[in-house]
This record gives sequence, structure tokens and C-alpha cells, in this order.
Amino acid sequence: MDPWPEIPDDVIAWFRNVFAEANRRVCEHLVNLPNVRETSLDDGLVEALIPDTAPTLLSSGAIVRMDKHNIGGLRRLGWPGWPPWDLPYRRRWETADIAILVFIYRHETLIAKKVGLLQSKRLYPDNNDVEEDDETSFRYGMNAFLRREDTQAIGVLYRQFSFNDSCVYGSINAGSDQIRAIETLNQNFGKVVYYLLYNPNEIPLSVSYPLSNRIRIDRPPHVGCRVHDADHMHRSVSGLSEGQSPTYAMMSGGGTEIGWSLETWAADLLLTCQVGEQFDDSRDEAVRYFLERRSGPIGAALAVSITLPEGFSGA
Repeated sequence: MDPWPEIPDDVIAWFRNVFAEANRRVCEHLVNLPNVRETSLDDGLVEALIPDTAPTLLSSGAIVRMDKHNIGGLRRLGWPGWPPWDLPYRRRWETADIAILVFIYRHETLIAKKVGLLQSKRLYPDNNDVEEDDETSFRYGMNAFLRREDTQAIGVLYRQFSFNDSCVYGSINAGSDQIRAIETLNQNFGKVVYYLLYNPNEIPLSVSYPLSNRIRIDRPPHVGCRVHDADHMHRSVSGLSEGQSPTYAMMSGGGTEIGWSLETWAADLLLTCQVGEQFDDSRDEAVRYFLERRSGPIGAALAVSITLPEGFSGA
């Protein structure tokens, strides 16, 4: 396999800015809806990247393009029909939610490609009040909205959501099948799966319902969306009892943030081949297998295409 090519600085800067804006928008979504389900945050991340999908010519002469595919939260329910390749193991644990593939071109020729996978998990508020994917409610469809009770619970209107060091990533569970599946994939293919942790812009933070105004985040998040090495995550939960979840304090290193901001991981590390896995045609089938042949297709895929400038050979 040929070495990973040098990427122009303005390409890396462009992607850093794009993902930084997506980070900010997802944080704003989370702080305004502190009990939002994880899949909605995945959808919001993809939506935030849409304005920058058109081919764009940069000052170096490089052309960047992003193509996205998003099927939304339906993937976790497997409805309306179970895919035939999932038999007989329906509802197996997924290994990732978002796939990012990078393709490098010189003129019209594809010269390098790589993949990174993100398993997304959100931080729960201290009351653990988070909307979860619910197959029964999903099957009821609009009935859940139309068939309302004659009275509403006052507690729905007046609630307090607080985020602090003791809050947990409630869908990460020590000893789970999902952890074992991620470890197996990373051992067999190479370190390709990372954890994307959705956090509010700062911690501690409290949000009270009803809101008097929409909360605006107009500066880079101090915490926000962070990407963690799967090995570090699994070591962190290995000392917990089965089923327990890691806290924010465990993932923040006692005040010193561990891992990377989303934009640093995507631009400064993935594009420069410091994280994720490079692959060639001989491993295309393996990439197709873990992108397609799971309990359902990965919820969102982002294909990054970079056409290098004429005559560019690196610094």
C-alpha cells in the first residue's frame, strides 16, 4: 500500500472550520433540548455539514467535496422489514453510528482511501431523563401525537436538567456486547472505531424548563463534541461493575480534557492519517461488510473527496 499523501494546509483548515461549526450547532441543540435522543444528535451533526457539500476550490488549487448519506434513527429499530442478511441475528449490537471515508485524487485518479468510524454516545443529565429509541412508540407513529390525554403532567413543563462531573454516558455499559464487538472489529481490521461523546458546551451547566429564550452558543464550545480512543474508553470502564456507565469525570481526566475535539479529530488527525485506517482494493470487501452487514446500515456516512492541486507533492 502506498504511503498516505501529503494534504495541503488549507484543506485541513477548511475541514477544521466545517466540523467546528457542526460541533457548535450540535452543542446548541443539546443545551436547548437536554433530554434529546442520541440519534437526533447524529441527525443534527449530519444536517450541520450539509451547507458545505458542494465542490469547493481552495487557494492552494485543491478541490474538496463531501457527499453524505443519512437514513436517520430507523436503523436501530429495523422496521419496516428486517434485512435478509441480518438473519438469524436480528438486533445485534452495532459497532458505529457514523462512517467517514476519505478519498484522495490526483487529477482523475484515486490514489488513497481511508475510513474512520464513530460510535456516538451522549452525556445524560443528572436526572437521567433522556428520550430513548422506543420501538413500540415508533410503531404507533402519529397516534402518539394525536391521541393525547385530557390533562398534561405539570412536570413536563417545569423541569431542571443539570450536567456535572458525576453525570454518566448512560448508553455505554461495562461488559456489554457492544464493547466486545468494537474490540473485535478494531483487532481484526485495525483501529477504526472511535467514540464520539456528545456533551454540552460547558460543564457544569444547568437548564431550566420552560425556557424564556432559545439558548445561543456564539463561541467555540469549551467541552462539546469530543472523540475518544476506544482502547482508552474500554480501559476506563473495565473497573466498573457489569452494566455500569462511565461518568464525565472519568472521561475528562479530572479537569484535563482527554481525547480530541470533533474538528481536531476529523481535520488534523483523520485527514493526515494519524487516526482511522487506510485501505486499498484488497480490503474493499471488509469495509463494505462492516458498513453494510450489521444489525442495520450505519446511520450516516460521509464521503470526503480531495483532489490535490496540480503539481502538489507536499511541503
